[in-house]
Amino acid sequence: MKNDFDVLVDKIIGLDTFWKANYYMLSMKKQPHGGVAHINYPNYYFKYHPKQMIRLFMRDGNDIPYFLEKVTDEAFALYSSLNIDIEELLMFCFDNNSFWYVGMKILQPKTEYIEENKKCPLIFKVISSKLSFEKYFDINEKKAIYALVCFLLDGDMVEIRDLKDIEVREDLSFTHNKYGLSLIKNAKFMRQGFIYDSKYYLYNIFFDTSIGLPMDEIPFTIKVINDEIPNCKFAMRLDENLATMPDKMISTASTDFQVYRGILLDFADIDKLISNKEVIVHFCPETFHKIVMIIKPDIEDGERFYHIEVEELWNKDIIKDKIVLTNFIHAKYYPNVKSFKHIDFSVNQYSMEIYALKYADIVNITGVPIDKYCTTHYKVWCVEDETISISTWSKLVSLTLDEPFRKLFFDMFTE
Repeated sequence: MKNDFDVLVDKIIGLDTFWKANYYMLSMKKQPHGGVAHINYPNYYFKYHPKQMIRLFMRDGNDIPYFLEKVTDEAFALYSSLNIDIEELLMFCFDNNSFWYVGMKILQPKTEYIEENKKCPLIFKVISSKLSFEKYFDINEKKAIYALVCFLLDGDMVEIRDLKDIEVREDLSFTHNKYGLSLIKNAKFMRQGFIYDSKYYLYNIFFDTSIGLPMDEIPFTIKVINDEIPNCKFAMRLDENLATMPDKMISTASTDFQVYRGILLDFADIDKLISNKEVIVHFCPETFHKIVMIIKPDIEDGERFYHIEVEELWNKDIIKDKIVLTNFIHAKYYPNVKSFKHIDFSVNQYSMEIYALKYADIVNITGVPIDKYCTTHYKVWCVEDETISISTWSKLVSLTLDEPFRKLFFDMFTE
C-alpha cells in the first residue's frame, strides 16, 4: 500500500495542469550556449529536450511563475488533504545532484543560523547528514510544493504521447483556418515568444528558436521572413496554453555570440528539376538519413504552379519510440514569375510500422511509397506573398530542417 507521499506524487502527475505546465516548459526551449539548436535525433523537442527547471530559480526573486500558479495551487490543495511528512518531501526534492540549488534559493535559514549559512550553505550539511530541515530553516509549505512540482517536471514524470495529445488540449481562441493557423499582424517578436494582442505567447513547441547572427533578439526564421518578405501574410498557432500577460512573462534565453551554421542557398537552377511529378530522394551513407523532395504540377485560377514538398526521414534504426515525427515544408512555386507565393511548415506523425515501410522505399514489395502521406499533419506556420524569392524559400527550408538534413538538401542541387 502506498504511503501518503507516494499518493501525492501520483495525483500531482495526473493533474491536467501538470501536463500543461510540462508542455509550457518544453515549448519555452532554452537553447544551448550560442543560441543554436543542434537536433540530431527524431522527436527531440517532443520527448527529449531537457526542461532545465532549475533556471526558473536563477531569476531575481522567488515568486511562482504565472504558468505554474494553477498546478502549484492544485498540488498544494492535495498536499493539505493528506498526511505528508514535510521532511520526506524536502529530502526527496533536494537530496539530488542538481536540485539542491533550488533548496538553497527557497529555504530561509532561521535567525540563529544565518551567519553559519553565510559561511557555507546549510543545505549541504542538512542533506549530507540527514538532519531536520525544520530545525535549520523556516519552511514555507507553498514554496516547498512549488519546488516539488518543478522537481517532478524536471524528472519527465509525464510525457506527450503524440500530436493528438497536444491538439485535444490546444486553446485556439483566435480566428483560425482549418489548419489551426491565425493571421498575425503587428506582433513584437522576441527570442522565445512574441507579444500579440496584449499577450505574450511562446513559439510553438516545434518552432526552432535558433538565432542567426551574434546578439540577434529574434529567431532566424522570423528574421528571414521580416527582412525578405516584409509585406507578407504570416500565420502561426496561437495557443492560450502558451500565453500570459507581458508583465508576467519569463525568458530563459541568454546573451549569445555564436551564429547559425546551416546551409543557405540560392537555387537559380530550380527550374531544371521541374517538369512533371518528380520524387527525388537523397541518402546519407554515413547516417542513413534520407531527404525527400516531391514536385507535383497543379493549376489554380487558370495559373500553372508546382507543389514542392520537402520532408526529412530519420534512419529508422535509431528510433525507439512508437511514433515518428518529421519536419515537412510545403511550398507553391509559380514558374511564370519564377517565385513562390506560399510556404508552410508542418510536423508529420507516423506510426513506427508505417514509417519503417515508407523509409524502406520498396513500394513494389511493401505497397507503401516513400512519398506516402502521414497519419497526422500538424501545421506550425505559413507565409504568403506574391513574390517570395527562391533564395528566401531555400533559407526557410534549410532553417526548418533538422541539422542532419541540411547538407542532404544542399546535395539535391549540386553535382
